[in-house]
Amino acid sequence: MVESHTDAYPDRMADGTWWRYVATVTGNSTQKDIAAATGIDQSSISRWQRGSNTPRAEAVVTLARVYGHSPVEALVAAGYLTSDELGVVELTTLTGDLTGASIDSLLSELRRRLVAAAGSKVQSWPPGWSADDPGVGGPQNTEEASDLIS
Repeated sequence: MVESHTDAYPDRMADGTWWRYVATVTGNSTQKDIAAATGIDQSSISRWQRGSNTPRAEAVVTLARVYGHSPVEALVAAGYLTSDELGVVELTTLTGDLTGASIDSLLSELRRRLVAAAGSKVQSWPPGWSADDPGVGGPQNTEEASDLIS
């Protein structure tokens, strides 16, 4: 079983970032359900919720993988890594607030979810579009672009 440790990271624990992340990615599942899904001891999860304990890195990665999220994002939420270290600008799953998310970030996340849901049935982006290529932000010719502006 993966457990927590007592070396807390006050910045992440005090502001509740880790628990907000857990609640968001698990869909507000109960401690018991999270424990059953991940193999993490329920008492450890309880301590996370109270903010008295930071999870071990192994538990962070396990939780993220079980719930289909990026382990790197989870490590940022738990305070093991900073977004500056990764060049991560937005971690919208931490708050659930998408108002500050860029269109490219939203499209990339939408594509990631569609690919995960559709498996091998996935088609590529329409010609000239790519949320994965920051150099490409829209149609490649002006005729297509003018059709999209209202």
